[in-house]
Amino acid sequence: IRGVRNGDSPQWLKDRLSAIGLRPISVLVDITNYFAFDLARPLHVFDADRVRGDIRARLSRAGESLDALNGKTYGLDEGVTVIADESGPLALGGVIGGTESGCTEATTAVFLEAALFDPIRTAATGRRLEILSDARFRFERAVDPAFAVASMELATRMILDLCGGEASEPVIAGTVPVW
Repeated sequence: IRGVRNGDSPQWLKDRLSAIGLRPISVLVDITNYFAFDLARPLHVFDADRVRGDIRARLSRAGESLDALNGKTYGLDEGVTVIADESGPLALGGVIGGTESGCTEATTAVFLEAALFDPIRTAATGRRLEILSDARFRFERAVDPAFAVASMELATRMILDLCGGEASEPVIAGTVPVW
């Protein structure tokens, strides 16, 4: 989504997040937190201008690390699901985002991620790295896989309504699992 304006959230969004004990951060981040709680659908926004090359989900490689949004640096071994670009990990899939691609007030383009992460791998990553997050809590208990595209569309609409901008066509990798 290009041409967004990030900043303070509208009062109604701040009030809803504050009512459940969350500190409002910025409208882009607050929208993803709102969806995590309101619809049990964790989402993540990456500052698209800070991503180098293509972004994809993959397993971590020994020796990689992530400077996370909680202010800590995590050394990674093999087998952790990461969202990465050409420079390396940008987030721990289903657990926490990284500072390298985090949104700031200067953010004008975002990549909105609506994903499905393996509950067992997500729980194991969180336990191994001692990370408690709202996303981890939901993904390790399994989220509705059929709601990923709809949640992306709803969040895109809210971003456009509150931040402006122009959305691209969605890029969808994989299919909804057949249970």
